[in-house]
Amino acid sequence: MEKREHDLPKGIYEDIDFSVLTQIAGRMIAQHVEAIGKESGLSAGHLSVLGMVHRKPGLVQSVYGAILAINDATLGRYVDKLEDQGLVLRERCDDDRRTVRLTLTDPGLAYTIAAKKRLEDLRSEVTGGLSHADISVLQESLVTFLTAHGPDLQET
Repeated sequence: MEKREHDLPKGIYEDIDFSVLTQIAGRMIAQHVEAIGKESGLSAGHLSVLGMVHRKPGLVQSVYGAILAINDATLGRYVDKLEDQGLVLRERCDDDRRTVRLTLTDPGLAYTIAAKKRLEDLRSEVTGGLSHADISVLQESLVTFLTAHGPDLQET
């Protein structure tokens, strides 16, 4: 079998630093998520916000940015578009009108559930053939890593 010029060298990822590997893996996964949101003009970032609001509804908008490691300006643009499409509702807090909480609308919930289903259908492509046990270990390790480096949500 002839080796093509654009084939990846065998073992290419083995000596790459952890931080670079996580960036590469994130981009690969984001490509699948981007394909799901493309029909609606939504990026992987938009879908990440929808997914997090679905999992943790009613948090302050800036907390979602902290969880997802998205800066305030970018998060604001994401939420603007999601609100314009009727998927997210911004609710100002009575005690502090500057504080905004996010919830999904009914169409937002339906869209998020449908997107999650499509991602589950692509699971074998997204996970790159990892076993369920490998995915569990990787997920547990990522939770440990993100918990150590992520925001403290006790104050929200």
